[in-house]
Order: sequence, then structure tokens, then C-alpha cells
Amino acid sequence: MTHVKPFRAWALFAALFFSAPVFSQIDFKLQWLQDSLAWGVFATPSEGARISNFVIIGSGQATIVAPKGTMFANVKNFSGTWEQNARVDTPKENPGKDYISFGLVTADPPMQFIAGVETLLFTFTTKTGDCPETLGLIAANDPFNKVPNSANANPGNDISVLDPQTQIIFQFNQVYAPDAWDCHPGKVAEQGPFHHGLMKKKPQEVNRP
Repeated sequence: MTHVKPFRAWALFAALFFSAPVFSQIDFKLQWLQDSLAWGVFATPSEGARISNFVIIGSGQATIVAPKGTMFANVKNFSGTWEQNARVDTPKENPGKDYISFGLVTADPPMQFIAGVETLLFTFTTKTGDCPETLGLIAANDPFNKVPNSANANPGNDISVLDPQTQIIFQFNQVYAPDAWDCHPGKVAEQGPFHHGLMKKKPQEVNRP
């Protein structure tokens, strides 16, 4: 299990950056959790990644692309505290969509990372409780995922995790399982084992939020 120091240590990040650290990857997924009637945002380090028992979280953001007029509610934090902190509705690059970003405020509840194992960051629902036509984490090739853009906004997915012991910096790599968001009958993807920071005891193989 990996324990997180709940503060930002930009000076340490910079020191390790200029001493040529090794970089590794963390992927994100948006998953419909049928048992919870909510979507979960998951982070998964690469298979075989070396992660020690002490890491420092530098930053985190997840941007959801939703149909025009979608409102989110019932945010529940499982690994870190995440808040909806930015929203851009119907930008000219993609006028049929809204872009809603959740930012990491603090690393409490503790963030646990194990190579190849999914960590649940937070969950949310729509305000209406409806299943939207589409939903997903912003893709690398999304027309609004560029700087500068028409809204002078900073959309995108991001996480920075520093492991001082191994001098490895973990960064966001890509979105995986892009269809796992689907909440429509007959299209729900099964969710496998995962971890999160609200677990008080040794993590069990499967835990539902």
C-alpha cells in the first residue's frame, strides 16, 4: 500500500526534475458503477511500476465531457478530495458539449497506488439522475483540449505523483476503457477489484463505494 503525504511539494518536484528522474505513467478511466448508481473516476499505475510506501501528490485534475446542459451532483471522495472547480459550456470548438473539471484539493482521504491496480478517486451522479447519451473523460484529440482555446480555459486530465525513494515521477498518460461510462441497459461494463483511501483495514479484493 502506498501512503501519501497530504501537501504539495513543488520544490522537491523541481529538484528531482533537474536531477533527471525517471517518469512513469498513470491512466484514468470513467466507469459506471451499477451498484452505486454513480460514475467513478479511477487511476491505474502501469503494470510493473515501482512504487514505494511514501509518495507525494503534486496535482490532479479530471475533465468530463458531457452533453449540453448536464449538471453533476453527489460528489463523493474516496482517494483525495476532489471538487468541481471549472466549467465551460458549449465552447465554439465543440458547441454540443459541456466541459466540467474536477480538481484535486488535498490528498485526504489517503491515495493508495499499486502497480496495475485501479484506485477509485471519486464518484458523482447527474443532478437529474438520468443516463446521458454520452459521457467521458476528455480525450487527447478533443477539439477543446488545447491551449489556448476559445474560453482561455485549461481542460485536461492530470496527475503528478512523486516517489522520493525511487526518484520516479508518475504522470497522467491516457484514458482507457472509454466505453466503461455507459449506463444504458445491456451496455454496463463489469467493474473489477480496486482500492481506495477510505478502506480502514487491509484492502479487500473487491469493494463497492
